[in-house]
Amino acid sequence: RYADDERWAGVMAADLGNGYTVAVDGLTVRATNLDDSMDWNAIKSDMFNGAKTLPAAIAREMPVDLLIIMLGTNDLNAETDRSAEDIAAAIIEVAQAAQGCAGGVAYHYDAPKVLVVSPPPVNDMPHPNFAAMFEGGKAKSEALGAALKTAADKAGIASFDAGAVVGNALGTDGLHISKQQHAQLGKAIAAIVRAL
Repeated sequence: RYADDERWAGVMAADLGNGYTVAVDGLTVRATNLDDSMDWNAIKSDMFNGAKTLPAAIAREMPVDLLIIMLGTNDLNAETDRSAEDIAAAIIEVAQAAQGCAGGVAYHYDAPKVLVVSPPPVNDMPHPNFAAMFEGGKAKSEALGAALKTAADKAGIASFDAGAVVGNALGTDGLHISKQQHAQLGKAIAAIVRAL
C-alpha cells in the first residue's frame, strides 16, 4: 500500500490546496451494491456493500459539497457475472443513494453533488488466484468507462473515466494502479473538482 499522500485522493487534496478538506473512505473489497461473499473476511459481509454503507459515511462527514465515487473493480469478480453495463447501473444506484442523503441530526444539510469515476481498467494478472477470480474482467473493465458515461449522462450525474488518463492498471498484481498512476489520477480529478 502507498502512503496517504501518494494515493490519488491524497495527491488530489494536495493539488487542491488549503481551500478544500478531503475525507477518504476507501475500503478493500468494497463493491457497488453487493455483499462480499468471500470467506477471507471475518467481518460481516454487508459492510463491504457500498450502497448500504454510504449513508453512514456521508453522515459522518456532513456537510459534504462533493462526493466522488470510484467503485466497480470488485464487481468484475467472475462470480458476480456482471457486464460493464450492469456495473455502470450499480454505480449509478450508489450515486443516486448519495443524492438522497440530505439531512442531519437537529440540523439540515443539502445532499452532496456527485462525481462518479470509472476505475482504471484491470490488466493481466500474474497471480493464478487473482486471474481466476477476475476471469473475463479485463475486457469488461475496458468497456466500463464508456458504459458509465452513458449511464451517468442519462441520470444527469457528472462522470470521469480514469482509464482515459492512466490506461490499464500497472500495479504488480494487475488489479491496482501504480504510484505514478495515482499521481496522474489525483491531479486529473483535482481539475474536475475545481470545475464542479
